[in-house]
Amino acid sequence: MSSAICYWCGREATSMEHVPPKCLFPEEKDVKDVLNKSFRNNLITVPSCNEHNMSKSNLDEYLMATLSGKVGNNFVAYVHTATKVSRSRMRNPKIIKVDKNAILKLKNKEFPVLWITVDTIKLRHSFEAITRALYFHENNEVFKGSCFVVSTLFDHEDDPKGTEFNKRSSALLESEQRHWKTELKGSNPDIFTYQFSEADGFKCKTLAMTFYEGTRVFVILNGMTVAEIEEAKPKLAFLTDAIFGDLN
Repeated sequence: MSSAICYWCGREATSMEHVPPKCLFPEEKDVKDVLNKSFRNNLITVPSCNEHNMSKSNLDEYLMATLSGKVGNNFVAYVHTATKVSRSRMRNPKIIKVDKNAILKLKNKEFPVLWITVDTIKLRHSFEAITRALYFHENNEVFKGSCFVVSTLFDHEDDPKGTEFNKRSSALLESEQRHWKTELKGSNPDIFTYQFSEADGFKCKTLAMTFYEGTRVFVILNGMTVAEIEEAKPKLAFLTDAIFGDLN
């Protein structure tokens, strides 16, 4: 491991880290009775230093609990929520803040639903970590730019402008993704797939991620320097005003 460097900071790596976190992928013992399939095929790992591996262990569990229980995800996510996530919540009831319990009726079947308060700071950090790790995995180098996360996962009734921004941004990026000529990847598509766009004229590229076939997350990787950002501001302002000007 002495020659490996951390995917995030570039310092000497001391361990290997799963990306996305291994806990998102159901264990065989939890699914074998209902799903005759493995969901841990060819999991990706990247080198990591102690700081960036150990500091996110609690974030990984929070990410698992939040994503797997989201309405609209597939049946695998529901099984995962009823097994591994349930055990995690029993061990640590404070993993997620539950506002209330409810029952969702779909096709004459009832499913328990938890209404939770989403910690956007924790989730954005987790999605950025996954993005930087996948970039390292694909390019064998540390991404030194900034990341901007977009997802309707962050929609909230108390933030109508932010919610509208997320919806428009996600719709725009989904439309663009249909024209990407890059490969859609993921050895366990029921759990996770990802696709990088080509770099654009602003040295930016976008990562599209899908969790449990129902949760979409986009991360824009900005590779411009501070000077290049200042130079590009007039052009970028014209584009953002045209699309989001009424939200100002």
